[in-house]
Amino acid sequence: MRTEVRFAGTGGQGLVSASIVLAEALGVVKDYQVVQTQFYDGHITGGKSSGDVVFGDEKIDFPWVRHPDLLMVLAQDAVRYAPLMRPGTKVVADDIMVTDVSDFPADVSIYWAPLTKLADEVGFRKCANIVALGVLSQLTGLLSLDEISAAVASQAPGKPGLNRRAVAAGFSYPLSDPIVN
Repeated sequence: MRTEVRFAGTGGQGLVSASIVLAEALGVVKDYQVVQTQFYDGHITGGKSSGDVVFGDEKIDFPWVRHPDLLMVLAQDAVRYAPLMRPGTKVVADDIMVTDVSDFPADVSIYWAPLTKLADEVGFRKCANIVALGVLSQLTGLLSLDEISAAVASQAPGKPGLNRRAVAAGFSYPLSDPIVN
């Protein structure tokens, strides 16, 4: 089993941090083989950014995400990955930051989630990445709330109360049925 996850959006959204937290949780808590990679325009806040995680129960022989099984889209610019999707891919799109998902191919399940809105309700917009980790965990069943919360606390210790609320908000958000293009 090989699974590819990509967090995509713009610089400053914490996408690389989210991928590091997910890799930690899957590798340490679940004992998967895991590789985490990243891309970002480091000199430009607001430039293209992504954090990738490849995991499985066997050694990872190729560390790059080619065709994500799960794509977390936190900005409209991240829809550029639509051509890489294969049937069965799950896409979670922030319903404020993303407005058009028509480029995604048929048989891709798209879930709208208020990642930014939930982060605002928790009290800090920049924790939308932590909210996304909660949504991802709930959607996939890969990690329990306790497991993803522990990984967040370990890798993002700066604001523990805020992060705990953010991951819980994402995990408890009732996703509606996906739209399929």
